[in-house]
Amino acid sequence: MSVPSSTLNKETKIVRKLEKGKIIEINIDNLIHNLGVIRSRLSEGVKIFPVLKSNAYGHEITAISQHIDDFVDGWCVANLEEAEKLRKNSKKPILIMKGTLSDEEDKEAISQDFWVVIRDEQDLNSKIKKGVKNLFLKVDTGMGRLGVLPDKLKKILESIKNVNGAEQLFKGVMSHFAYSDLQDRDFVNYQFRIFSDFASKFEKVLQKKLLKTLSNSAASLSFKDAHFDFVRPGLAIYGISPFGKEKTFDLRPVLTVKTRVIAVKNIPKNWSVGYSRKFIAREEVKIAILDVGYSSGLPRSWWEKGYVYAGGKKLKIVGLISMDMMAVLIDNVNINVGDEVIILGDIDGITAYDIASSVGTIPYEILCSLGLRS
Repeated sequence: MSVPSSTLNKETKIVRKLEKGKIIEINIDNLIHNLGVIRSRLSEGVKIFPVLKSNAYGHEITAISQHIDDFVDGWCVANLEEAEKLRKNSKKPILIMKGTLSDEEDKEAISQDFWVVIRDEQDLNSKIKKGVKNLFLKVDTGMGRLGVLPDKLKKILESIKNVNGAEQLFKGVMSHFAYSDLQDRDFVNYQFRIFSDFASKFEKVLQKKLLKTLSNSAASLSFKDAHFDFVRPGLAIYGISPFGKEKTFDLRPVLTVKTRVIAVKNIPKNWSVGYSRKFIAREEVKIAILDVGYSSGLPRSWWEKGYVYAGGKKLKIVGLISMDMMAVLIDNVNINVGDEVIILGDIDGITAYDIASSVGTIPYEILCSLGLRS
């Protein structure tokens, strides 16, 4: 990823970066505040391992890790590439949640002291043969992606019993809730019981205490029994509640995305704007052309109900959003070429939840799309 500009306003603690027409602002004060909110909800002694996958949900892994390393206990990433990037800024434990795939990656994980997730029985046997340490066995309690299914767990334990020095290889056990918002509490409790039961049996086999981790953002905030040794909050540390816009827990959005005005023009009556002539002026109007489009992550369908924010007002998007440009109405507001316009921020009507609900997606996708690409 090429980031041509990066500055930190020390007074307000705003990291500012530029990428493909976007101006990304990361509010470090809000980030630290959100960690404090999560910490206040945890049981005593529970540690926080923030999730930094997908370039820290578009907030940029380097910027995040540099500024909150002192406030966390470790990190979670998706792959080795992210772990290596993170290791440059932190000596804290790093859990690679997808595990490693090749001999070269396993060697790197050993040399960098990364914690590695075991995906299935085949992966387990491979890692044991290679002597990979700091292993986390993942249990599929209902997510249906990575992890050992419940009916295979007994066989797994029997296999591990026969491994000399197995207790030196394993660091922990983990699983993942199928509901990011814990909506179906009966199923969530079912997952919790499977995980708790297996973790207890696994510890007896190894005759050692294992690190146990199950909680996502929602569980970190509202399910103390599931906190175990460390929680893995993702969305919540970036200021977005997993329970929706109405139940925020005082979380504060960290990401603001802006762009610049590259042209201002008057559109005559009956003239169209954008592909397919979706907008035709009923009277003469004034528009601004903005330096961002769907190639920068803005949902193309956002044009129908969408706004940007500038000059203290919401400005309606007009016409289809193009690949690298879009148009907004600027009647009755003073907007000039070079001015900055907010396309995502902690502003009524332009939050990640607002855009997501309008275009039929989730705030995770909006953050990862509009934020900084990895």
